[in-house]
Amino acid sequence: MYTASTVKVPILIGLLHQDAKLTASDKKLVAGMIRQSSNADATAIFKKIGGVSGLNATFARLGMDHSQASSKWWLSTVSSEDYIKLLKHLFVKSSKISRTGRNYIISEMFQVNSKQQWGIKGFSDTPNFLANKNGWTLSGSWIMNSIGAVEVNGHLYLISILSDNHPDGRGNVGPKTAKKEMTSLVRIAGEYIL
Repeated sequence: MYTASTVKVPILIGLLHQDAKLTASDKKLVAGMIRQSSNADATAIFKKIGGVSGLNATFARLGMDHSQASSKWWLSTVSSEDYIKLLKHLFVKSSKISRTGRNYIISEMFQVNSKQQWGIKGFSDTPNFLANKNGWTLSGSWIMNSIGAVEVNGHLYLISILSDNHPDGRGNVGPKTAKKEMTSLVRIAGEYIL
């Protein structure tokens, strides 16, 4: 599946692997990329980590065997299974990302702009913790993705939802409606699990 903006998380991991001590300028780009989902900031960081080769190196380091970088970073491909591997590195245990790096990435995902809060946000009405990164792009049809972690009643849930073939907006369903539908589906799954 195409990653859309969810790939901004592995792009950030690649940046931290390259240079654990980020400059103030780097941190500003990161905040723009993760919290506001700025594509311009993501492109700047993507170039800084070496583009396709740098992102593929990050995928390989994290054991993401079914992921492939694209020169158009939002059209990189990934499997849901690979994103769960990435989330385990962040939220459970990792020998590939330092504890400081993990805490920094989680903090950025925790501060995602309210307009970027959909998808896995629907998992629970009262999460103790929510850190996510969503993405959407138009490639023939709308692609809607949501990854992250939700803690409810002391239990941590790692979630990766990758979806495509949402109508292109020329009919009755555009990205706004598709985001609501995805959030509703996650809510139903959450009610079943919880």
